[in-house]
Amino acid sequence: MNSHEYRCGRATVEQRPGALASRVRSLRLRVATFQDPDFAFGALSAPDSAQRLVLAAMALLGRHYKLSVEQIMALARSITVRPHRFNHDDGYIIEMPTPRRAGECFFLAIVRKGDGAIDYLTLERTDDDGVMLGGWNAEGGHLNHGDRSTRDLDGFIAEVIALRLGSPRAG
Repeated sequence: MNSHEYRCGRATVEQRPGALASRVRSLRLRVATFQDPDFAFGALSAPDSAQRLVLAAMALLGRHYKLSVEQIMALARSITVRPHRFNHDDGYIIEMPTPRRAGECFFLAIVRKGDGAIDYLTLERTDDDGVMLGGWNAEGGHLNHGDRSTRDLDGFIAEVIALRLGSPRAG
């Protein structure tokens, strides 16, 4: 596995909720999205099923880190999933807890292209407390699309659309 996926170590939820949620993003949702896009998009399509997917991922993570039910529920509530239209393609924005360390995400976007392929893009904190537009490919490789100046949701959405259209950087 990529070392980027294991930066959170054995932190507790009180110490690093963003790291734990970020690990879920890296391992659980990404794998499900690329291996079975219809399942992932179906699960994300309604608030109840999206919350169940997040809760199931958190429960798996909670078992690994020996978290309490209350901690698992708090983590699940800290992640927001919402549908979004990216130009002509449907997708989802997932808002994570505020990252505390490099490699943790502010947001991620999962977008199905017209040909059925998936764009899985992230806005991640960098070592120098900056941000970068990143992502993952279907083979499990981490992508770096460069540093960005925005940390807000609207800026991230603009960056995702610009990247997907092959336009110059939005920010």
